[in-house]
Amino acid sequence: MRQVALTVFVVLLMGLVLFIANGHREILDNEVSAYYLQNFTSDTGAGNAVAAIYLNYRMYDTIFEALILITSIIGMLHFFKAGGNK
Repeated sequence: MRQVALTVFVVLLMGLVLFIANGHREILDNEVSAYYLQNFTSDTGAGNAVAAIYLNYRMYDTIFEALILITSIIGMLHFFKAGGNK
């Protein structure tokens, strides 16, 4: 019963997060995107604009997104293992 309640809670929480995230769109200013496209090679040394933006300009954002993902996976594994032993 506890595992079912936890699963329903997680699904509802995930739905709430997706609902909130769906209403938020990040639109870059044309000046920023033009700067990225014109200067990514000289700023980062990367040969690919996507790699330069993802790994250099937004490095901390990428690291923290991966950290949050790993933390949530570890938390879910902990909760499901704790519920399965009883």
